[in-house]
Amino acid sequence: KRKFVVGTCAAVLVVLFWPLLRHLWEVVCVNFVVYTDRRRHEISRCREFHSYKGYFGILLLFLLDLLSLWLSTSVLLSWVMTSKYFFPTPSLPIRPVELLTPKGHDAGEFGKYGINIGPMLISWGLRFLNGQVEGMIGRAMAEAFQEQRRREKEEMKKRRQEERAREKEERREARRAAKLREEEERKRREEMEGEQRNEGGLDKHSGDGFDNDMGQDKTDNSTWDEYLDISTDGDIGVSSNFDDLD
Repeated sequence: KRKFVVGTCAAVLVVLFWPLLRHLWEVVCVNFVVYTDRRRHEISRCREFHSYKGYFGILLLFLLDLLSLWLSTSVLLSWVMTSKYFFPTPSLPIRPVELLTPKGHDAGEFGKYGINIGPMLISWGLRFLNGQVEGMIGRAMAEAFQEQRRREKEEMKKRRQEERAREKEERREARRAAKLREEEERKRREEMEGEQRNEGGLDKHSGDGFDNDMGQDKTDNSTWDEYLDISTDGDIGVSSNFDDLD
């Protein structure tokens, strides 16, 4: 009968507070998504910067978040139940009635009630450690970022030096090739000039031979003309002799 009454009361409470419970569930889901996205982004940054200190810090954050969730759940459930699996918190009660009661007087039954600040102190300590670990992760990310920038600058400087050396070598090769081309062109011009000089000498010798031939021809022609003149004179003399005979 007692279980039936408890079940009935629980069902009535669920029906009455269903909108509140549904809103609470939605808030929990949104917070879970935000938390997972944040941790995923931090892990991706650690992977990008190759920061092992950042990985260690994220692991510590997971442990602190689990301890904080365990503490909050234990405090909430401690109002309605007891269990040996609750977070072990020290008992540090503060009783306002005893503070308001004059010294030497009995506070009565209200003096037995108080506020346990042990879970509050532990929660504050966990939040403080969480902030310190997040600061450590931030510094590790900054150091890793600066180290990556330094490596990128060194690689860029090295790449520029290699490019300058390659360009210098290319210019040297171009000058060497141009010098070789000039040398080949100079040799070709010298060869062409030598061939032209040789051809000019041959033409001169052939011209002298032609002049000699022309002189010889002139001599032969003059001799032939003299012979013709003699022959003509002989003919004239013969005819005169024949005329005399007549």
